[in-house]
This record gives sequence, structure tokens and C-alpha cells, in this order.
Amino acid sequence: MGEHSYNALFLRSSADHIGAVCALAEPMRKVVVTKKTCLYKTLRRIVIKLEIALAFKQSATIGALKRTTSEQKNSTLPKDNRPSISRAQSSRWKHKPFKTIQTKMKDRILSGCVCVKSAIVQRSTMLAKKARATSVAPPPSLPVPETAFVFIGSFLSLLLIQAFVLLISEYCGYTFKILSPLGALMASQYVLTAAPASQPRNTLYGNAIGGITSLIITMIPTSVLPKIIRVALATSAAVALQAKLGVIHPPGIGFAITLASGKHTWIDVPILLGGSVLAILSGTFILNINEKRQYPIYWAFGNLPSALEAKIYRQRSSIQSTRTRNFHDDSDSDSDSLPSFCENGPPTIPQDSAAIDKDKKNTKW
Repeated sequence: MGEHSYNALFLRSSADHIGAVCALAEPMRKVVVTKKTCLYKTLRRIVIKLEIALAFKQSATIGALKRTTSEQKNSTLPKDNRPSISRAQSSRWKHKPFKTIQTKMKDRILSGCVCVKSAIVQRSTMLAKKARATSVAPPPSLPVPETAFVFIGSFLSLLLIQAFVLLISEYCGYTFKILSPLGALMASQYVLTAAPASQPRNTLYGNAIGGITSLIITMIPTSVLPKIIRVALATSAAVALQAKLGVIHPPGIGFAITLASGKHTWIDVPILLGGSVLAILSGTFILNINEKRQYPIYWAFGNLPSALEAKIYRQRSSIQSTRTRNFHDDSDSDSDSLPSFCENGPPTIPQDSAAIDKDKKNTKW
């Protein structure tokens, strides 16, 4: 019974292979005919272009010889002093390469100037058009109840943050003076509640990136990097890193420029992050009291920044494609080795009688 099942498997596999070969025969023949036709047409076009080029060259040579002969006949010089055709051609083409190069250089310079002029005009027109702005109306002002809610919420959050800063100064003996990013965070939380820059993920990551980047750049001495360049470099580096990692937070940029412009230490970064955590917690409690607001829109601390996510996704895709390729290679090798073991007889595979009966019933001769 097991022998019949393996014979059926061998016959099905053979029929599949024969059918695949027969099905691919006609398309392969058509592909060969199409390639031959395309090659013939390409060679025909090349031959036609070469014939045209040779015809133009011959006509130009004949015309040059005729002009030289007519000039030689009409010349008033004595017969002995008349220049030959080779001399006339050499004197005529003596300075032509240099003049040709000069003309080409002038043409290129003029065309470049024209392109630059047109680009400047186009950019200036576009800049003037964009500077006039659009017809979009500015956002409306908040009603009086919402304004009062914003005032009370920011006031309570800042009281909590000030108490935290005073506690740090009493127990640690360090006075934290950089409160401007936390004030900007109040405006983001209570006015631009749904903005991505106001969310906890952007707040903590943006402040950390701005502070660490600025303090690393301030380690360069002013003799090597002047202060004016250091401030600009630290701030723009923080902006670029936040944009690359997808955690834009404008108060974090203010924190970066503050650290880069003065004498500050590494302890300022954890203090600001602690104040940011208090602002997030207080904002979560106060803002959600209002029925019209929700904060935060997302936490997403477990998600990596977008740049790291893209890198990990590419690595996973390459690993998956490699596994799929290896699987197909193994399947092909198994299908190629099928006739060999069928010729030598069925292999000894343990199989119960119920499975063999089921396979026999499903077999169609």
C-alpha cells in the first residue's frame, strides 16, 4: 500500500514537471524571436546612420575641393607662386581649432549666464509670491472660559515646578536658573495640546537631545571654537538631531541655546527633565478635567525614533528575504532529488495505516 502512494507521488511530480516544460516552450520561442527582431532593427538603424554620416562626409570633402579649385583659378598670383591645394587647406585650417575652442567657451559662458539669470529671476518671482502669503485666515482667539482654564492650569503647573526647583536648591545646594524651556512648555501644553511637539515623547526626548548636544559642544575650548560659532553650532545640531529622530520640541532648542551661551553643568539636564516630568504629570491631570481636551494624544515611549525604526525594518526585511531564498533553494533541491529515490524504491518512513488509506483514497489515477 505504501508503494502505491509513493508511485502516485512520483507520477504527479513528473506530470507537473512535464507540464511546466511544455507550457514554457512557446513563450521561450516567442522571446527568442522578439530578441532577434529587436537586434535586427537595431543593427539596421546603425547601418543607416553610418551610411548617412559617410554621405555627409563625402559631400563636405567634395565641396571643400571645389571651393579650393575655384579660388585657385580666380587667383591673380603667377602660376609659380600659386599655393597648392594642401598649402591652401593648411593655411585655411591653421587657426581654426583655437577659434573653435574660443567660440565654444564663449557660447558656454553665455549660456551659463543666461541660465543663472533665468534661475535668479524665477527664484525671485517665487520668493515674492510666497512672501505675499496665502488667503488662509489666522486661527481664532480662545473664548473666555478656555482662557481662564489655560491661566489656572499653567499657574498650578508652574507652582509645582517652582516647588521642585526650590527643593533641589535646598537639598543639593545648586540653584537652577533655566526655567524658560518650562515656560514655553506650558504654552505648548495648554494652548497647542494636540500638537506633536507638546506630547510627552517629544518633550523628554527633545529636551535631552538639546541639553546633551549643547554640553558636548561646549566642551570645545573657546580658543578653538569662538562663542558665537559655538552657540550657532550647538543650536543647529540640536535642531538637526531632533528632526532626524522625529522628536521636534521647540523648548528643547531654547534649552540648547541657553546651555551653549553660558557656563552650565551636566546637572542642569536631569533637573530640567525632572521639571518636564512634573509638567507632563500635572498637565495630564489638569487638562483631562476639561471635557474638550485630551492630553496626551500618545505616549509612545516604547517606540524607537523613526530613523532607528527604518534601519531595523531594513535589517529585518533583508533577513526575511534571505530565509525565503534559502527555503526555495531547499525546496528545489528536494524536488530534484525526488526521481532518484523513487527509482531505488520507497524510503523507510514510519507511517500509520490510516494515513496510507487516506492517501490512497485521495489518489486519482
